Amino acid sequence: MSPDGRTYRFVLRQGVRFQNGREVTAEDFRYSFLRILDPKTRSERTWVLDRLEGAADVVAGRAADARGIRVRNRYTLELRLAEPFAPFLALLAYPAAMVVPREEVERAGPDFSVRPVGTGPFRLAEWRRDDRLILEANPGYFRGRPYLDRIVFRIIPDELTRLQEFKAGNFHHTDVPAGLYRTIVADPALKGRLPSRSILGIQAIRLNVELPPFAGNVTLRRALNHAVDKEAFARVIMEGRVQPAAGILPPGMPGYDGRLPGYPFDRARARRLLAEAGFPDGKGLPPLTLHYNTSPTNRRLAEFVQAQVAEVGVKVELAALDWPAYLKLVDAGQTQMHRMGWIADYPDPENFLTVLFHSRNVGERGNTSRYRNPQVDALLDRADRAVAGAERVRLYREAERRIVEDAPWIFLNYYSTDLLVHPAVRNLVEQLSPMDSSPTIGLVQMRLVWLGE
Repeated sequence: MSPDGRTYRFVLRQGVRFQNGREVTAEDFRYSFLRILDPKTRSERTWVLDRLEGAADVVAGRAADARGIRVRNRYTLELRLAEPFAPFLALLAYPAAMVVPREEVERAGPDFSVRPVGTGPFRLAEWRRDDRLILEANPGYFRGRPYLDRIVFRIIPDELTRLQEFKAGNFHHTDVPAGLYRTIVADPALKGRLPSRSILGIQAIRLNVELPPFAGNVTLRRALNHAVDKEAFARVIMEGRVQPAAGILPPGMPGYDGRLPGYPFDRARARRLLAEAGFPDGKGLPPLTLHYNTSPTNRRLAEFVQAQVAEVGVKVELAALDWPAYLKLVDAGQTQMHRMGWIADYPDPENFLTVLFHSRNVGERGNTSRYRNPQVDALLDRADRAVAGAERVRLYREAERRIVEDAPWIFLNYYSTDLLVHPAVRNLVEQLSPMDSSPTIGLVQMRLVWLGE
């Protein structure tokens, strides 16, 4: 990396081959990156690479090439950013930045997404829509053939059916159905088969700070935070599977601050703040509306929050929508309060604090509470550009502290994931990604997993 934090030079490992046998070169990365930026591809992930010099012109259709992507020789790729962006290397690990062979993309055309060719340890052998995906080992993988010869991912939408298939010995692993965690823990036949792991994610009730009554009334927002018992929420609604949230950055994320006090449950304090906000015992405060995307767990969540704030005199009405309609309403800023979770796209605090709270990201870009604070923006801009890790952590922690004080969310919980695993499976849990909420078919390093006795 150059001293100014803008230029990155990558020397590729020689001998790495695509699953069709051809060696990977720097030109393949150039092609792959430009393909994502090309408006003809209609990728929803141009944001992964749009900080490269000239990338904006490619995305807009004004240019076919980006000066920030340069091939120096067969095995050397140079990338130059329009301005320093410290999380850039973490961003390059995102799936949209993975290398693909041009000849296979052009051969498959629009079917490349269902006939992919990459460099990984497994290749797609068969895809029976709505039934199963079958992967087979790639003998030419540059790190050596994986332990498993074949992996079959069954597509079974009903979670109770998946559980029964696991109990019958037909699955090596599956997820844990919502609402059945305690039942499964108490089942002696499943003892020792239920590992849990924290993931880099948070769930909250986001408050629209552009709309009344939350606009300009931080005291009201703080009152609602103190009115909700996060410990009881984690224990009762989430079955003890999660950790209550005091802030935004989850444990395990660089910059996580375990000293943040957050908003401890305190009804007396909530009532005092409610009075200071102009609504003693909730008087004069019109009913609020809490939107959530339809699911049994989300319904229980919404009812819990509704009951909690009712104890201090705040009336909340609930509105459930299916995900497409819900997201459209949320992105347009047409909800007062809405439930939302967030799981890291890449392991950097920028992916939480800047994406979810910078004023330039208001709306569908991530900041759905529509929070704006120029001082926070300035801190985040400095942190995103800072090269020194310690300075970045300091800036992000200060930004997080200020955001939490402004209470644009009711902070509920940090996420974790649970997985039922057959005793014969080795090294699966250790390979679960902290950025993956769907470990049954997600970001798992399956090349390092094997079956024992």
